[in-house]
Amino acid sequence: MKRFKIGTLFFACLPITSYSADFNDCKVIEIITAGANNGHVLLDCTIEPVPVCAVAPKYFGFDKSTDEGKQYMSVVLTAFASGATLSGYVNDTSCSPYQGNVALLEHLRMKK
Repeated sequence: MKRFKIGTLFFACLPITSYSADFNDCKVIEIITAGANNGHVLLDCTIEPVPVCAVAPKYFGFDKSTDEGKQYMSVVLTAFASGATLSGYVNDTSCSPYQGNVALLEHLRMKK
């Protein structure tokens, strides 16, 4: 029984490296900007789940005029240029106010 407790403690202390998101390890296919605010991105994978308003489930959108949006755009452009992959979360109840048929981005992660 003591070995079981030590083994359980050992595995409980290991770092968890899995990452679950609405989209995982996706490549950027297309970057679209329109006007002062609208930025949206086409991925090579399907985002799930998406809000009911998102009829284009391979896209996410964001406001590129905000500080957060500028960071998103920088990460997206870097991923596109370098071939890195993106993972992230979208709002599961709202679409982008600037592109009403794509999910609104909430979190973005890039990895090589």
